[in-house]
Amino acid sequence: VEEISEAGILVSIFIDPDLAQIEACHRVRAQQIEICTARYAELTDPTRASEAAQIEAELARISLCSSRAGELGLKVAAGHGLTYRNVGAIAEIYPIEELNIGHNIVARAALVGMDRAVREMIAAIDGRL
Repeated sequence: VEEISEAGILVSIFIDPDLAQIEACHRVRAQQIEICTARYAELTDPTRASEAAQIEAELARISLCSSRAGELGLKVAAGHGLTYRNVGAIAEIYPIEELNIGHNIVARAALVGMDRAVREMIAAIDGRL
């Protein structure tokens, strides 16, 4: 990580929302983390019968890890399985400053075009969808 950073390349490490992993990223001097939102995405899948408490607990875990990463000076991103339906709650978490969303936008773009798909995702992130 240090060698890559010294070459002027931003090092971002994809991790589970786990405080020990946040601390490890800080120790190896990563500049950014991306918190994996796969579990949250699974819990918010409309075909699953997840309890609201499970969803809230996962959001709390993501929020806690995001806060700790910010305290350590890490930039915070989040992604994996985010959709038009579930992105809003993640977008509200500080200090998350980047959302990595690909599959859902591309799938929607096949139906409505890329411009509209992106505009709809921006609306979902802003809570307008």
